[in-house]
Amino acid sequence: RLMHAWGELLEGLRALRGDLRRVITTVLGVAWGTFAVVGLGAFSTGLEESMATRAAGMGQGIVIVWPGQTTKPWQGVPEGRAIRLTAEEVRRLPASVPGIAEISPENSVYARLRRGGQAFLPELTGVDPAYGALRNLPAQPGGRFLSELDLRERRRVVFLGDRVAQQLFGTADPVGQTLMLADTPFTVIGVMQPKQQDSDYGSHDTARAFIPWSTFAQIFGSRAVENFVLRAEDPAQLPGVIDGLYSSLARSHRFDPSDRFSLSLWDTTEADQVRRQAFSAMDLLTLLAGTFTMLVGAIGVGNLMFLVVRRRTAEFGLRMALGARPAWILRGVLLEALLLVGFGGVLGFFAAAGVAMLVGATPLVEDLGQPRISTELALGVSLLLLVVGLAAGWFPARRAARLQPAAALAEV
Repeated sequence: RLMHAWGELLEGLRALRGDLRRVITTVLGVAWGTFAVVGLGAFSTGLEESMATRAAGMGQGIVIVWPGQTTKPWQGVPEGRAIRLTAEEVRRLPASVPGIAEISPENSVYARLRRGGQAFLPELTGVDPAYGALRNLPAQPGGRFLSELDLRERRRVVFLGDRVAQQLFGTADPVGQTLMLADTPFTVIGVMQPKQQDSDYGSHDTARAFIPWSTFAQIFGSRAVENFVLRAEDPAQLPGVIDGLYSSLARSHRFDPSDRFSLSLWDTTEADQVRRQAFSAMDLLTLLAGTFTMLVGAIGVGNLMFLVVRRRTAEFGLRMALGARPAWILRGVLLEALLLVGFGGVLGFFAAAGVAMLVGATPLVEDLGQPRISTELALGVSLLLLVVGLAAGWFPARRAARLQPAAALAEV
């Protein structure tokens, strides 16, 4: 069977040489469709991964909460009261609100840091140790983020954003070095690894410095929490966690739990969902556009195969009169169609890969991300090409296999 199919394929290729211009046009049509699907898919994947990385720079699955002001009277208490929370209240919230995995109070001021003749005015933030994981603040090798011991003992230690470290220490290793904050010496315990970050609610972390909340409160006299950051154990539980947060604080601060202006929330998971949905829609549109383009190429392949079958009618009749089975004819024509579609697909795939590599080597990668052909995309396009090839070759192949030898030979 393999030899018969191979022989039919060779005969078909010889027949195709008689209409080389039509063959080239047909193959290029399939190649363009493949290029569109693979190229747009690769750029979409790169852009989505770049945006996800930048979004994760501020933390994954976190909610930032600012105490607000009541807008409804409640149990004899008038509206317009400011909600003021202490750090201890914030730390106790996981005990009264099920589903909170991590939480940290946060207060910030702009304070001058000095080292010798160098000075920098970063946003100085007082936080708990959990803040490092919440806000994605990995330390460079040799350093660390704040610890529980730092918090309990009110240590004079500081964790620097990489830009702050560069400004104050240049190329020297800052870890273990001393700098001055409010005329008080602080020891650098770590420097943040450089990261991408596309959003913030103050300054980018690269230009910030972090000290224990207890130390911050002692130096700047802070008691009320400006805001706090939390993450749910399961993102699917987050709506329940937020409802529990309002209920718990409403009990202790006497306000209406339905008064959503009493707290201001930034739920970063909502932006993540919008981004995923947008890119899913983009991927679907790309797939549909590329599929229609490839179907146009498939129609070209089908027309070409019908033309070849018509030209080879007498040849097919003679072969079947000499004992060739219809299945051999069917497989031979199908293989020709699959070969044409496959060649066009390979051509378009490598053209898209080449463009992705070229763009990835330019500064455009900073805005567009690194174009990447994912395994899922490659497998999906391969399956699509297979379906297109079978669809393009099936009807001409079936027509050739159903020829009656006597009628076919009469056309000689």
